[in-house]
Amino acid sequence: MNMTRAFTLIETVVVIGLSVALVVAIAQLSLLFGNTIALQNASIGNLLGANTITDAVRTAGLQADHIVANHAFSGFQRSTGTTTVIFELPSVDVSGSIISNVYDYVGIYASGTEAYRVIDTGSGSVRHSGTKRLSDVLDTLSFSYDASDVSLATSVLLEATTSAVVKGVVSEMHLYERVYLRNL
Repeated sequence: MNMTRAFTLIETVVVIGLSVALVVAIAQLSLLFGNTIALQNASIGNLLGANTITDAVRTAGLQADHIVANHAFSGFQRSTGTTTVIFELPSVDVSGSIISNVYDYVGIYASGTEAYRVIDTGSGSVRHSGTKRLSDVLDTLSFSYDASDVSLATSVLLEATTSAVVKGVVSEMHLYERVYLRNL
């Protein structure tokens, strides 16, 4: 007698149930992994944004003779204050020599959720004029000085916070740095 054995209804329901549970578990892991990656990317973006701002202030400050009260960058007047700093740097020629009585001006400022560096170069300077966006995840940017008259300041304290919200989770980076000018 030749009998073929088929799946029973209970066996079929059990297999379908296990398959559904496995698919749901895989989908949950995929969502969790995707959320984790998105949050990590936001954290990396915040860190890069804050570090880029800090590097720009440090680079300009360490080369600067002075902080100036204001300067016109391409006809647009900027003033040193709590959200803007303007450094006066000696202009340097292609051989690396300082050009006497010629200066470059570097401004770092906040505009909404973005931070910018603008450079205005003197005649013969090797530096390039222009504006560069430093960060687009800026929450706060503030500068304070070690003298009430900014032209007498020997250092600037930078405080920057960058943040992003990813699926309801806030990723934030907060940096402080004191930069001493070369005029000491």
